[in-house]
Amino acid sequence: MKILVLLKEVPVVSDIKINRQYFTIDRSGVGKMMNPADRHAIEAALSLADARGGEVTAMTMGPESSESILREAASIGVKAAYQLTDSVFAGSDTLATATILKAAIDATGPYDAVFCGASTIDGVTGQIPAKLGTMLGYGILTNACRIEIGEAGLTIDRKAGTGYEKLTAAFPLVCSVTEEANTPRKPSIKGRTASKRLVVEVMDHEKLQISKDSIKSPSSIVGLFPPPALEKGQMIPGGDPEAAAAELVDILQGHAAF
Repeated sequence: MKILVLLKEVPVVSDIKINRQYFTIDRSGVGKMMNPADRHAIEAALSLADARGGEVTAMTMGPESSESILREAASIGVKAAYQLTDSVFAGSDTLATATILKAAIDATGPYDAVFCGASTIDGVTGQIPAKLGTMLGYGILTNACRIEIGEAGLTIDRKAGTGYEKLTAAFPLVCSVTEEANTPRKPSIKGRTASKRLVVEVMDHEKLQISKDSIKSPSSIVGLFPPPALEKGQMIPGGDPEAAAAELVDILQGHAAF
């Protein structure tokens, strides 16, 4: 099988600062790391390769520094890597990002399965898996907290309220993975050696044969503000249940709650 895992370099949460002029994360002087959920996506990809045969390739879209997370993935068992780096990719929204990733997958694939983290800690949109799967015409499984490998595809458990729902998709597919899905394996000595020898292929918009106009972000951030503070709750004396119920109804009607 040909398996791909998508990774993202994210800022260390405790170091995050906001550039309020451009409404972006100020990444200067901020520590960087692999997005936590992506480690579980790597494990899911490697588990599929172990069960069905094949090798896992990693791909990331980001600045030059993002090469480090590709080498980290290689130390765990990933065999090949692509880095999508270009100044015109900077600031891409989720639609532009999915468009770029789709072009890279078309250029390097096709793949039987594409894994990624359910969301990233910097954007937290969780939109890429569904957008990318739709563009590719692949089956889509999102927010997997448990994965079963079948002959023709994957079956996942996904949280739904207080329970779970079971979903199945045939290969080829895109599957996003939560941190509950598995326990990531650790780097081996052999893997660390392999990571140093890993040849990372760098791809820009020209190599991917996509025009600058086709990857312009249609959305933009127009403001940043903290969520409103929660109002203090109102207590109703419970000595007289009927009176308390009447008072509660008056309060709810006053707030047009029903």
